[in-house]
Amino acid sequence: MDILDDYIGHPYQMYGAVPYELTQGKAKGVKAIAVKNGIGLELNILEDRCLDISHLSYKGINLSYLSKCGIVGPEYYNKEGYEFLQSFFVGFLTTCGLRHIGDPCVIDNESFGLHGSISGIPAEETVAYIDDTGEDKVIRIGGVMREARIFRENLILKRTYEIPVGEKHFFIKSQIKNLGFVAEPFMFMLHMNFGYPFLAPEAMLVIPSKDIEPRDNDAQTGVDTYTSIEKPVTKYWEQVFTHRLKAREDGQTTVGIVNKNLKIGVALSYSIRDFPYTIQWKQLAKSDYVLGIEPASCKLQGRRQAKEKDDLDYLMPRKSSHFDVRVDILDGDQEIDQYINYVKNL
Repeated sequence: MDILDDYIGHPYQMYGAVPYELTQGKAKGVKAIAVKNGIGLELNILEDRCLDISHLSYKGINLSYLSKCGIVGPEYYNKEGYEFLQSFFVGFLTTCGLRHIGDPCVIDNESFGLHGSISGIPAEETVAYIDDTGEDKVIRIGGVMREARIFRENLILKRTYEIPVGEKHFFIKSQIKNLGFVAEPFMFMLHMNFGYPFLAPEAMLVIPSKDIEPRDNDAQTGVDTYTSIEKPVTKYWEQVFTHRLKAREDGQTTVGIVNKNLKIGVALSYSIRDFPYTIQWKQLAKSDYVLGIEPASCKLQGRRQAKEKDDLDYLMPRKSSHFDVRVDILDGDQEIDQYINYVKNL
């Protein structure tokens, strides 16, 4: 992209990361970062909401879903029961954890709300800049979210985005570290979501599933059509599936959504060693029209059930775990067909 420097003044004519602040409604005061990389890839990252992504688009085509509650500031977050849903903007990415994912539960006299608390925590130590120290320019966004209490847990989530200038991909890198001195249970999931116009009846899920488990009877009714996307209907009971995916010898796997009418696709790539489970959330009601692909470190069973089944993961004192996802944009029929064939041959 260096040749661009011959044609432009300020880099943000074409690419860069610009911090800003929202000013109205429940979003008032929310700090965010608008990113564009010079080739049509644009992201909106919410500094005050776990550095999650509220919007993702490519060449002006929206790829993500924004729920009816819109962007909501962290002061409105309520961890009790299902109150999480009142501030669940969904977006392209909502982070779930760090100590619980799944339905609300009470364990050891502590209440855990839907999907944990991390998405309601603002970032500290944030950075947003263009790194031009290498051969290629890279937009880097980073920060730290702290889930900690006196006498209790002391976990941090360090999030880093690497967004190459002039390329059709970016990386989401997450490090969870236990700063405490005792082993700490942890559960982690990246709730990654797709919406209209990218998500439409012309779209299709491409997933190398070797095992699929419907969550309940509602999901069981859709077990034969989980890869298809129907038109929105007035009443639709969400369908949730847990997948175990095929992978290469090095553990790398991929899940994609493609829309041949728009000639565009999105592929999520990660390791099954980091994310052994992939949760699919299919919700096709009118105005709640969204498909979620959710790489997870554990089953979507909640902290209480995981402990009862001796299936709860622990992070040792002063240790950390890493969870990386690569997001690729597929542009055109050729790239889409090549990707579909690649997934078939995993």
